[in-house]
Amino acid sequence: MTITRFLPSVLLLVATLGMPSPGRTGEAVQNDSAALDFFEREIRPLLVEKCLSCHGDNKVRGGLRLLTRESALKGGNSGAVLVPGQPGQSLLIKAVEHSGELKMPPSGKLSQPQIARLKRWVASGAPWPATSKPVSVSSGEKFQPTEAQRRWWAYQAVRAVSPPRVKQQSWPHNEIDRFILAELEKRQLPPAQPAARHTLLRRATFDLTGLPPTPEELAAFLKDNSPEAFARVVDRLLASPAYGERWGRHWLDVVRYADYHDGNPRARDANCEPMEAWRYRDWVVDAFNRDLPFDQFLIHQIAGDLLPSPDGKEIYPEGLIATTFLSNGAWDRGDADKEKMVSDMVDDQIDTIGKAFLGLTLGCARCHDHKFDPISQTDYYALAGMFYSTHILKELGAKGGNYTLNRVPLVSPSYLRQRDEQFKELFAIKAKLSALDRQTPKPTADDPARLQLVKQGEKLKAELLPEPAVAEAAQEGGTPGGLFPKIQDVPLHIRGSYTRLGPVIPRRLPLFFVGEKQPPITRGSGRRELASWIASKTNPLTARVIVNRVWQGHFGVGLVPTPNNFGLLSEPPAHPALLDWLAARLVEDGWSLKKLHRRIMLSATYQQASVVPRAHLAQDPDNRWLGRFSPRRLEAEAIRDAMLFTAGRLDRKRGGPASAELTSTRRSLYVQTARWERSNFATLFDAANPDASVEKRTTSTVAPQALFLLNNDFVLVQARHLADRLQREVPTEETARLQRAFVILFARPAQPEEIRLAQEILAQPPRDGKEANWRALLHVLLCGNEFVYLD
Repeated sequence: MTITRFLPSVLLLVATLGMPSPGRTGEAVQNDSAALDFFEREIRPLLVEKCLSCHGDNKVRGGLRLLTRESALKGGNSGAVLVPGQPGQSLLIKAVEHSGELKMPPSGKLSQPQIARLKRWVASGAPWPATSKPVSVSSGEKFQPTEAQRRWWAYQAVRAVSPPRVKQQSWPHNEIDRFILAELEKRQLPPAQPAARHTLLRRATFDLTGLPPTPEELAAFLKDNSPEAFARVVDRLLASPAYGERWGRHWLDVVRYADYHDGNPRARDANCEPMEAWRYRDWVVDAFNRDLPFDQFLIHQIAGDLLPSPDGKEIYPEGLIATTFLSNGAWDRGDADKEKMVSDMVDDQIDTIGKAFLGLTLGCARCHDHKFDPISQTDYYALAGMFYSTHILKELGAKGGNYTLNRVPLVSPSYLRQRDEQFKELFAIKAKLSALDRQTPKPTADDPARLQLVKQGEKLKAELLPEPAVAEAAQEGGTPGGLFPKIQDVPLHIRGSYTRLGPVIPRRLPLFFVGEKQPPITRGSGRRELASWIASKTNPLTARVIVNRVWQGHFGVGLVPTPNNFGLLSEPPAHPALLDWLAARLVEDGWSLKKLHRRIMLSATYQQASVVPRAHLAQDPDNRWLGRFSPRRLEAEAIRDAMLFTAGRLDRKRGGPASAELTSTRRSLYVQTARWERSNFATLFDAANPDASVEKRTTSTVAPQALFLLNNDFVLVQARHLADRLQREVPTEETARLQRAFVILFARPAQPEEIRLAQEILAQPPRDGKEANWRALLHVLLCGNEFVYLD
């Protein structure tokens, strides 16, 4: 064993200081699903509205057409207008900023948010989907799905498939392995050897709880030689409250969750800040822990306010809290254009529902028929009517002022009436006391009438019902003071703008998937009908999409590599039969995610080692065929939580409002996520951006990460507490203490070479005592690759 086993990743990172990050190639940009989705939702509508009247098919001013990426890169009489990756050098940006001679569009300067979106697009490489359909305005003709759309794999019913036969009968642990092994055998790729038991335990424990195993858990697992040993580990981890915290965080990425908009507690406007969002976060954690069937999980979030209470009570708090999903979005809260703000809220809700539950980019049909998938603009506004008919704002606010979120008491109407009556009685007593005090002469303090009133008031105060908790819940009804203030169908917005309204579109479900013969929505917003369709066993997308997300959580990459997009821009799965088999099993198992986890983790596929011969790496460098386990870096939350956990300081208290301080000893789930705060530990280590649904986190390697690990007090404090813990647990023998450190940090014993090297470090002349050397050594180990990577 050599020093490279725990050579600090930070030292490697420091070497990159001053080195430019490699830019993304044009091919990489054009294959980036999220970037292409941004173009469809934010850039294409802007080009249609502001540019195509002069630079489209019918009119070509200055020789410039803005119909495709190729025509934009070619430019016009003034030369190229786009320099991908360099907005400052792009003539398009200079023109819309009015910073040069050319000032566009002629009708007036774009708004700052519009310019910012264009600059972001160009900076990302100017991704533009390659399509035979150029940018255009919907013609008004009836939408007709293409043959390619009709035949696309994700839109077909989930197939009833059987696991294939394989030659190597001894390898499979369950049916999953037969699907994987069949593909490996076709390519003459053998599966990897089983992972070492300590590696497997660490992998499983982080996967299900986001925390490392304890030395005691490791010892118990290594001692248990029975065939059911690993199954018992998986069952124990699934029963841990930490499971819900871990997998709840995965879900919060998908639904663009934030605890607050503003990271500064003193700067928050309580009217528009999601001050009670934490109740939704805690509901999600609890739902995962009690294995709420996934179909019910999604129904609660879309239409929980419309569900009857299982206990027959007047109100169903769980259903109300779950609909915070609809109100906790990223939108301009103090927009002067209030109607656009509401239309953006509706778009955010449609877009997030489409991506999270269906793997569809429904938001791309806001301004025109979807360019790739069978979703028409009329489909979009049929859905939009449901969310314009949903009440999430109490009031819009004055022009330029903030809106007020709708907050619903989590108690019954009778409770509220009783509390109101109590307040009326208190006010009446106060009025009588005031009247007595105005009498002449003024009554004395021991006046019988006054004493009786005071006693009545004190008794009422003691009996006063507590102020009820509230949730930022959705309810039926539109936006007060808005264009659509009640439950109603809404007109198609030409080019996505509420200022140009077309025909009224009845609320309904997407025609391609449900057909023309669907019952009309005559009562309520339609959210209940939408939720029921998405949760239907016959929906071809829902089960596949959530199975794919769970698979990604265990293997780092989904069977479909774009979990938010199963449409025609996505890459089909390498293992389509396995995806269908797992989706069918999920539904048969009552939509139980815990059973899905168990099935995946008990497979030989999951339990493989990551090390294979070089020839196998060369044959399948991306591990598409899953002949090995792919190592990956831990997420920001897991890195921070593991530091606290190994130092013996992690506060396991669950739930409640989030802390604003990184120094909190609670799990990172309970450290605030704020939309306007992007310079914190979580962001540095690639936490999800809460402005939009995140299908998969990026993994960057940048110098500031190294500097944080080397210098930040949080890391140094954990190293000190870890040293104190080791001193308590192994007070005398140095080698035994080193072994304990390696087991705590890496879930494995130290190798002789590592012991020798560590002892050399400890033998250095101490400047601040021998314990300072221990702290320095442990700091190095906390910063090491092995600590922050999962193998």
